[in-house]
Amino acid sequence: MNFDDYMNEIGENTIETETIRQIARMVSDIVKRRKMLGLTQNEVAQKAGLSQAQVARLENSSQIPRVDTLIKVAIALGMNIQLNETDEQAVASHQIAHA
Repeated sequence: MNFDDYMNEIGENTIETETIRQIARMVSDIVKRRKMLGLTQNEVAQKAGLSQAQVARLENSSQIPRVDTLIKVAIALGMNIQLNETDEQAVASHQIAHA
């Protein structure tokens, strides 16, 4: 099953969909930062204590990354991951529910 089929199957306004969107945003920010710093995946991997293959999997979204992997790569790139309150109006308008 490809990504678009999966997203159609789980529905537009589910907690799973929002989870995937947020992970995609984090990964996108990580890739932009790595490229902005002019680092290779291997250089980031070494700084994060990971393999180059782990960084590649993270970047090409071949699977949902583990939280500790996201944090290690973010730290290696001089970034941090923060949790912010969700706008209650946005939550109500999405009517996020479990699929």
